[in-house]
Amino acid sequence: MLDHSLGEADYYDPRDYAGILRRLMVYLIDSVVLVVLGVLMWIPFMFLIIAGVIRTDPSSVFWTGYLAIVWFYLAPIKRSRFGTLGYRLMGINIVSASGGPPSLWVMTMRMLIWVLTPFNLLVDLCWIGADSERQILRDCYLGTYLIKRNAKAVGRGPVSLTRYFAMSFAFAYPRVHRPKDADQL
Repeated sequence: MLDHSLGEADYYDPRDYAGILRRLMVYLIDSVVLVVLGVLMWIPFMFLIIAGVIRTDPSSVFWTGYLAIVWFYLAPIKRSRFGTLGYRLMGINIVSASGGPPSLWVMTMRMLIWVLTPFNLLVDLCWIGADSERQILRDCYLGTYLIKRNAKAVGRGPVSLTRYFAMSFAFAYPRVHRPKDADQL
C-alpha cells in the first residue's frame, strides 16, 4: 500500500518527457545566450574604460550584474510561459508536479543545485537514461518535469518517497506513482 501523506501529483505520457538530446540542445543554446548576454553587458564597461571614465577595476560591478542576469534568465524567465530561448526552440516547458509553473523559489534552488552540488551534466545524462520520467536528480528532488510544450497530464497519482541505491549513494526523493495500467499508454 502506498503512502499518500505527500499528496498527489500529475504524470504525463512517457513520450512527453524531454529526453537527452533535447536537454543537451537546451544546455547548448542557453549557454550561448548567457555568454552573449555577458559580452553585451561588458561592452559598455569596455568603452567607459577606454574613454577614461572608469579608472578602477569594474569587475565586482560587472559580476554582480551578470549573476543577476543569469538568475533572471534561469529562474523567472525559465519558469514563465515563454521560457528560455533553448526551451522555446526545443519545444519544451518546465512544470511542477502539480502541473503549473514551478515557484520562483524552486527555480532558484534548481539553479543553485546545478552550481553547488555534484549533480553535474554527466551524472544528469546517465540518470535520465534510467529514470521513467526522464528527470535529472535535481528535478526529482524539487518535483519538476521537463515536458513537451503541448503535453497534457494523463492522470494524477499518489506521491511517496522512492529510494534508489546507485553509484555508492542512497537517494530518496518524492515520486508520483502511476496506476499499473497507466504504464501501457
